[in-house]
Amino acid sequence: MKPKEKKPEIVFRIIERATGMPRSSYSRAYGDEYDFSSVDDARRSNCHDVFQDRKKYAIAKYRVTYELLDPDAQDEG
Repeated sequence: MKPKEKKPEIVFRIIERATGMPRSSYSRAYGDEYDFSSVDDARRSNCHDVFQDRKKYAIAKYRVTYELLDPDAQDEG
């Protein structure tokens, strides 16, 4: 997801099946990206089509939720 974009309610992440860990896709403009807006965007996020390998990579679907931690946060400095 790009900075300053409103986070959507549903996101997709690339998961390496062997480890169960999320994988990022590097973007020159935004650095490492983990969240994508669709399965297709996640699979096509690498210019070498690395994430097209369905045996090695799964695409997980997440619901984004927010938890209020402090209604009036202040700098701790």
